[in-house]
Amino acid sequence: MSTATNPVQAARELHAQLVQDDASLVLFFCAPEYETSGFARTLNELFGPALVVGCTSAGEITPDGYLDNAVTGISFARPTFEAAAVRLGPLKDFELTRCGDVAEALRATLRARLGHPPRHEFAMVLLDGLSQREELVMSCLGGVLSDIPVFGASAGDGLTFEHTSVFVDGAFHTDSGVLLLVGSDVPVRPFRNQHFVSSGKRMVVTGADPARRVVTEINAEPAVAEYARVIGYEVDALTPMVFATHPLVVRLGGAEYVRSIQKANPDGSLTFYCAIDEGLVLTLAEGRDLYSRLEDLFAEIRSEIGEPAAVIGFDCVLRKLECERNQTKHKVARLLQANRVIGFSTFGEQFRSMHVNQTFTGVAIGRAEEPDA
Repeated sequence: MSTATNPVQAARELHAQLVQDDASLVLFFCAPEYETSGFARTLNELFGPALVVGCTSAGEITPDGYLDNAVTGISFARPTFEAAAVRLGPLKDFELTRCGDVAEALRATLRARLGHPPRHEFAMVLLDGLSQREELVMSCLGGVLSDIPVFGASAGDGLTFEHTSVFVDGAFHTDSGVLLLVGSDVPVRPFRNQHFVSSGKRMVVTGADPARRVVTEINAEPAVAEYARVIGYEVDALTPMVFATHPLVVRLGGAEYVRSIQKANPDGSLTFYCAIDEGLVLTLAEGRDLYSRLEDLFAEIRSEIGEPAAVIGFDCVLRKLECERNQTKHKVARLLQANRVIGFSTFGEQFRSMHVNQTFTGVAIGRAEEPDA
């Protein structure tokens, strides 16, 4: 990680910590201030032939815990890890018909580099967090890659919601995504962890613009006013912190998924982080202990693959805001540190074929087996 304010210096510091012989992959997550040609050029020069993939963030998860205005990363090397990636974009013109061809071509590339099918494999997707195309992309990729774990995240830019980008093919790109395949000799364990459950307080979306993720009416009333009434707040008191601690839940396929609110609009509508359709039944969410849920997750990981060598973790920015409000941010950060998490605070998370909110999503990477004596 680096907190250097000069992007070129930050790239050099990152390289000094991540360089290793025969590196196959470098992942990084950075504050939007690092999205410069100098940062990109320096990464390309220093890491040479290694595949470099990353994105802008709404905060970084580093070896020192939660940080802002930083860059953090992790590198992988052969022969234990091999990787291949492809840019997806422009997302506004993303074609479902090409999705299968792109994914299969990438799988063929990975196998050619390995020379054999991987023992373990996962797919990671990073997407422009303002593209509003996550549902389309993930429904496609989740179908064509149904036999391997698929997870990912939406890039952020603090809480500005103006400009997010992904890094692939040696440069930052907007209106784009990246599909990364990783083959490994060590076990991997994908995960999705959330701490909200349904309270049973129902509300119906009676007016919506799904393409813009905007809800205009709830229970046949202006969305902002009705949401504020249900949670017991005045409209003027609605803030990102309130949205973080009072999300909604939808039940799909027997599982509960959080639907988080991004902002209240002057016209009385609500903008969500996920697509919301008219007629959808939502319930107000009830929070459980975030820290305990994370402890349980890491215990499950250790029971399945042993002590992880590293965890790539994508944590919704609203979870960080909740931890700040509850004054548990440092406690949660220490738990992430102890479990070797590298990642970032996101504008949304992807898991299998779903775009989700207010989760901690990613993959735990096991350790190489000790050779027999």
